[in-house]
Amino acid sequence: MSETLALALVLVFLTASSTIVAIPVSVAAITENTWVEKAPMPTPRGYLETAVVNGKICAIGGSGPIGTNEEYDPTTDTWTTKSPMPTPEQGFAVAVFQDKIYCIGGLPYGNTGVNQVYDPTIDSWETKAPMPTARYGLQANVLEGKIYLMGGVKLLGYNQGYEELNVTEVYDPLSDTWADKSPMPSPSGYVSAVVDNKIYVFGAELTQIYDPKTDSWNLGAPPLENITLGANGQSSSAVATTGFMAPKRIYVYDGSSLQVYDPLNNKWTFGAAPPVSRQYLGIANVNDTLYFIGGFTYTPPGFYNDYATNEQYTPIGYGTLHEPTKTQSFPLLSVVAVSVAGALAVAGLLVYHKKHKRRTAYE
Repeated sequence: MSETLALALVLVFLTASSTIVAIPVSVAAITENTWVEKAPMPTPRGYLETAVVNGKICAIGGSGPIGTNEEYDPTTDTWTTKSPMPTPEQGFAVAVFQDKIYCIGGLPYGNTGVNQVYDPTIDSWETKAPMPTARYGLQANVLEGKIYLMGGVKLLGYNQGYEELNVTEVYDPLSDTWADKSPMPSPSGYVSAVVDNKIYVFGAELTQIYDPKTDSWNLGAPPLENITLGANGQSSSAVATTGFMAPKRIYVYDGSSLQVYDPLNNKWTFGAAPPVSRQYLGIANVNDTLYFIGGFTYTPPGFYNDYATNEQYTPIGYGTLHEPTKTQSFPLLSVVAVSVAGALAVAGLLVYHKKHKRRTAYE
């Protein structure tokens, strides 16, 4: 093998590594801030919750209440029916911890603190310690192995209205225990999301920010438009992008407008609203692509229209690698390592070849 050929192979390895690493950095074929219609959910419903495990979306519960559980696979654009909730719910909170889905609280026929846990891997449910303060119209957020549930709504009795709560309770899935934390400054039904280990809570005209490290609250910039909340809790929906394939933002949809909050700069903008307007829908994030699923519209004096609609949204700024997580960075590092290792191997062969030629010449 000639020295020139060996050096050329080194360059080929290094060039290949840089080319492969660049593949996920730019997705030119995808247009940001746009919508695409996907396969509809088998069971039309609103007031459901969505959760993502292993890249698949579970759409659970809904108005009725019902216990329907249907799983969507974005890679194949198909739906599969799964085991239903043991206790049918609507208006409950949902969180994912260690690939299990926690469905807490809700509204079957009154206030409830039921804690139902679904394992998609084996398609089964189990019941855990109930939430101390029974309520509905709340959301759950996971931080450092704990599930935080704030605020919510409590029915006062038949035809007696409801009360908005400011209670904050934290669930430890490992010990199956509950603890109290600092209450929200302003009680509210709300929508929320987590960015950089802080919980952002949006209700009406307020942005309330909770820091679990200090167990304290602060206020952020108010939304551009009031975030509507119905008597049954969160008629609006929210989800955060991670900073991997789209900048870190929180998308809040209230049935008419899509507001986008930038937690780093504490600023709001508008995104393109879904083609089909509805409330009480579920939003899920799969690899920083958002899915708006189900929902319903209400027309007085008492007409409800449930939707099976499934719309895919590409967030603002999508297509640039921002802040890869450890899991997401492993494939890239592996490719680089293999390529560099290959280059070093070729270089080693070159050195060996030169020494071998020299030794042979003396013989």
